[in-house]
Amino acid sequence: MMIKPPTFALINFPPGLDQTVSAASQLAFPGARLMALAALESPGQSNGSAPDLIVLCEPDAALAAAATQAVDPTGAPRWAVVILGRETSDVTESVPPEDWNARALARIFQTAWRQHDLLRENYRLRGDLKTVARRISHDLRTPAGCIHTSSDLLDELTIGKSAALTNVADIFRQSSGEISHIVDRVSFVLRASAEPVGPAPVDMGAIVKAVIVQLEAEIRASNASVVQPDSWPAVRGVAPWLQMVWLNLLQNALRHGGPAPQVRIAWAREGETCRFSVSDRGGGVLAAREPGLFLPFDQLHALRYPGLGLSIVQRLVLLQGGRCGYEKMPEGGAGFHFTLPLA
Repeated sequence: MMIKPPTFALINFPPGLDQTVSAASQLAFPGARLMALAALESPGQSNGSAPDLIVLCEPDAALAAAATQAVDPTGAPRWAVVILGRETSDVTESVPPEDWNARALARIFQTAWRQHDLLRENYRLRGDLKTVARRISHDLRTPAGCIHTSSDLLDELTIGKSAALTNVADIFRQSSGEISHIVDRVSFVLRASAEPVGPAPVDMGAIVKAVIVQLEAEIRASNASVVQPDSWPAVRGVAPWLQMVWLNLLQNALRHGGPAPQVRIAWAREGETCRFSVSDRGGGVLAAREPGLFLPFDQLHALRYPGLGLSIVQRLVLLQGGRCGYEKMPEGGAGFHFTLPLA
């Protein structure tokens, strides 16, 4: 919240009402300044100062739209706006004539200013997420790639000379790969949060097929078997997000499903939604760990090492209007599921 009280701009106010608004502004924000303007185009011309909160009295549609849709040079909402009139609005506070008194208007002004400040802060935070997802992830990926390349070169220079140096090269290669993997996954979910995408019909079978191809080497190396349905439904979602969801769930089953993992993929219709599941025959999850499996992504800072995969799954599923969960399988092993609306 800003420390200084906002500057009010009153546009085309009838005689007398401006005194009520002036009294309300001082009740809401002692020391607030008022500017009387003839038109919206002139904010900032009076005494060289720009207003923070615009008050319109029964404006026409064009004036109301111009005020509520205005943005500053960064693209954030420019002003808080309060409309005195009976016309309702989804983007600003509207006050009917029976509430045109100082005490009621003071409460409305305070609410409008807080909402405006929160909107601008939310805009700034989205910008922070985009910066981390794009700029910092790019800047981290480059040196991680250099370390990986250097480890390959170290291997070539030490062939037949030093087992210790070969082990060091392997550690460098593995560590740089893990760094790149973490950066990719974190930047992916940050971009999804900062730039939401509307859902569309998705062929889930094609998504799962692409992920299994991506994991083919890991499936072969672990001697795993993956059983999936003969047919798939169409759901509403975002294809790249769903590919990341399936990638995390299947990797989780392959790595924690015991020796020669047996992974089963299934789906079932539940009303207007579809429930997808991935289960294995491993040891399952300890009861003490179950409550923290789907820790929200924005709470990962609270734990030292909670893991990223399931938190990423939860965030991406929630962004698509679904939910996810865990259940211990009757025959042993772990079962993870998520739901999405049917197409």
